[in-house]
Amino acid sequence: MKTTLLALSFLGSVSFAMANEEQFRQLTQTEYVPENQGSYDDSLADGGMGSLKVAPEHCERARQLRSEPRPDYPAIIEIEKLCNQATYIDRNGNVAGFEFVNATKNRVNPRTGQYGSDRAVRYHFPLRHSQNMHISITENSGISGSMSHDLLESTIVLLPRKVFPSIEAMQIDGREVRRIQLPTTETIDVDAGTGEIIDGVMVEAPMDMNPSRHARRFAGYTYNGRGIMIRVDRRAGTPEHIYTQSFNQNERIKDATLTYRGRTCYVAKNLIWANATNPDLGAYGLHATDQEFLDKVVNPKCGWNLKPADLE
Repeated sequence: MKTTLLALSFLGSVSFAMANEEQFRQLTQTEYVPENQGSYDDSLADGGMGSLKVAPEHCERARQLRSEPRPDYPAIIEIEKLCNQATYIDRNGNVAGFEFVNATKNRVNPRTGQYGSDRAVRYHFPLRHSQNMHISITENSGISGSMSHDLLESTIVLLPRKVFPSIEAMQIDGREVRRIQLPTTETIDVDAGTGEIIDGVMVEAPMDMNPSRHARRFAGYTYNGRGIMIRVDRRAGTPEHIYTQSFNQNERIKDATLTYRGRTCYVAKNLIWANATNPDLGAYGLHATDQEFLDKVVNPKCGWNLKPADLE
């Protein structure tokens, strides 16, 4: 399979490279989580992370190729599928995540902040391992121009973790759409141009543009799927960490919020993430399997008495 020309950025330095066939497959095709993944090594996940992105000029290149006497349609299709798609690559050259940034005026983003507003949603799976598979959301209201005032951070973990997130490009009613397969195998549809969620098991609320950084609500996400959503939020910090002081009245600085089919439960962060009590260290998921997560966290703390089959 001939794949797309991409812009490759490693730790701030920019170079141009071809995305290889394996990276494209990892980004666009369903890949189930192996049963025996071994131990997760966060020190390996932190180093050497880069980003892979199709630049606008490559989208224009696809249009040029279509006008040639003998268009190379396989190459054109590959370029168009990933047009402007930011993708994270780990030190081993494997896809370890991707992101969508909503930075235009639309239903979700009112763009009323003086410095412009945006919502970035990143689907992370470092080392292609389920243990630290999560969705991170950074919302920038752009009201004051100060990051500590304007940025709100959220982290979401979904159970069960059956597949690595992937993307399918499609058109629906003339609209360019990216269908994202979540770790649960369920899907959401995202507008390719704006980054808005337009369909699927998650519903996205508009950004809160309250001028008070202490009262502004975190990104509104409702999960209506079969599994469990674990969520933490933080202003001026990392959501997975436990802090002694809150900087927003809507955050729980010690607990994660678990929701399951209309039920809600609060669980201490340090039961879910390693290094939760030390903000100077990177936090990562403690539990390698869903069964372990249910046995050690969900059932004893929430009293839900769930089995993995209940989440399917």
